Amino acid sequence: MISLGIVLLVTGQGGDYVTAGMLTATFALAQAFVSPLGLRWVDRVGQSATIPWLIVAEAIGLALFTVSVILGWSLVVQFVLAGISGACSPHIGSLVRARWAALLSGSPQLSSAFALEAVVDELVFIVGPLLVVSIALWFGEPVAMTATVVLLLIGSLWLVGQRGTQPAPHRVSAQAKPERMWSLALTIMLGIMVLLGGVFGAFEVTTVAFTRELGQEGATGVVLALYAGGSLIAGLVLGARPPLITLRSQTLLAATLLAAVGLPLIWVADVWWLALLSFLAGSTVAPVLITTTGMVERAVPVSRITEALGLTISGLAVGFALGSTISGALVDQVSANAGFLLMVSCGVGLFILTTIGYRALRTTDQPRRTTLTTSD
Repeated sequence: MISLGIVLLVTGQGGDYVTAGMLTATFALAQAFVSPLGLRWVDRVGQSATIPWLIVAEAIGLALFTVSVILGWSLVVQFVLAGISGACSPHIGSLVRARWAALLSGSPQLSSAFALEAVVDELVFIVGPLLVVSIALWFGEPVAMTATVVLLLIGSLWLVGQRGTQPAPHRVSAQAKPERMWSLALTIMLGIMVLLGGVFGAFEVTTVAFTRELGQEGATGVVLALYAGGSLIAGLVLGARPPLITLRSQTLLAATLLAAVGLPLIWVADVWWLALLSFLAGSTVAPVLITTTGMVERAVPVSRITEALGLTISGLAVGFALGSTISGALVDQVSANAGFLLMVSCGVGLFILTTIGYRALRTTDQPRRTTLTTSD
């Protein structure tokens, strides 16, 4: 809602789409590269002691950003406020997944919990844009941004209030070094998430361009909903069944299907075929996201799990930004199908990276032996 809200607010107040896109990118990139540092603080001190500060700072930044656009403050001020807001964003999805890891680490149910989160994410991706657009149409863009900030505060502070499920903090002395988080396996998983984000970004922009090129703009929402719906159903199925193979084998299988199902999109010429292929392509997305998240939980020290989860989600955001930007240029310079070529290239790249890194990911084959502690 925040990213789309920024675009609606800026353009609704007379700004151009270039400026709106740059402001949105500023928020997203600050969130991707700076906010994981805040998650390191969360791991050390605990969610209830840190998240309220980060959330309030993000909310104040977004409120001031809204005022700055309405009152026509300097663009420099607007960019600074967008950057501060993104930097303070605490990655709610990472916080929730860290709680599941604390409750269910070492249990087969953890995979189901991560699948549930992936399904909820898909619902949010469907409902959020519709909600912010509807509020903007009915009450105006500033009200839509205000509603977004209010929902951010209510939901985040409500989560923080659930102290019984938050992971116990892993405090270290000032002299002690944090446990080593980086490994070849984590680097590979970060690359997987960047490429998966590239698939998302390229598909969304290209779908809009493709339906517009055919004069069927009304089908855009249906196609995007089918893509998200396919991912949602796959997430439900994966979470409901006990795994028969290791997480890395599941990831490799999902990556193979992702690359294979996407290939026909390069030659698609009809919106109905696009809708069918979109549903099939979407059904391969959730398994990659779920299994990769599960491997991250196993690959990093307990004391840095929230930071690692936030970093991989940041990789997803960076890939989305790159995919949407590059596909937009391809659509402008070549054709809509060229954007699908980028999507397929990201999918094939993800398959190749998973195949090459398969041996390095063997460190994630075994779940943690003990359940992480939670804090009352």
